Amino acid sequence: MAKPSEFYVGVIDLFAILLPGAIATAILAPRVGHLVLGPLVAVPTTEAGNWAAFLTCSYFLGHLIFLAGSYLDRFYDLLRRRLNPYGNESAYQCATRIRNSLVDASETKALNTFQWARAVLIAKCPAAAEDVHRLEADSKFFRSLLVVCLLSSIAFFLGARAVEGLVALALVPPSFARYYERRLKSTTQAYIHLIAMHRLGGLAPQAKPDDDE
Repeated sequence: MAKPSEFYVGVIDLFAILLPGAIATAILAPRVGHLVLGPLVAVPTTEAGNWAAFLTCSYFLGHLIFLAGSYLDRFYDLLRRRLNPYGNESAYQCATRIRNSLVDASETKALNTFQWARAVLIAKCPAAAEDVHRLEADSKFFRSLLVVCLLSSIAFFLGARAVEGLVALALVPPSFARYYERRLKSTTQAYIHLIAMHRLGGLAPQAKPDDDE
């Protein structure tokens, strides 16, 4: 039986890559599909071939959209620091202190607090990791959807369909707002789970072997 963490990796792939790619393919294929099908790829002649071409294009385009959306993380980090949701006694600060008490100083440079918290949850509490992965899947879906809306608005405007272009453009701000909220909640939830595990004794420094042994 698959573990919850393995299951939600598949969900993240579905929501962050395949589903946005399918939406983009459905919108863009009627307008630019002839540039790919025919000159580069043979046009499918069967329904199964059409579905195979659609899924292949969706998966490929979804990865490109995911890559473009990853650059939004920098803007997210800038906005998060500007809004400063983390105080001195916040979940982030508490999780950072726990991490620093359990790992060597040299190891803290290898991964940030969220990466460490997520790795601990996957290893120690898959149910908690499942909760964080679900929120991550939501945030990455809306991040990719934002890119899809921008691409769609450009395609609609170039096709002289101003109403559809304005609708796609109007979906950009709420998509970003939902992406920001889901990502912030996923990191905060990871820290809360980590703090609870630490208080319940699930995390403790390992005893170092004596030099004489």
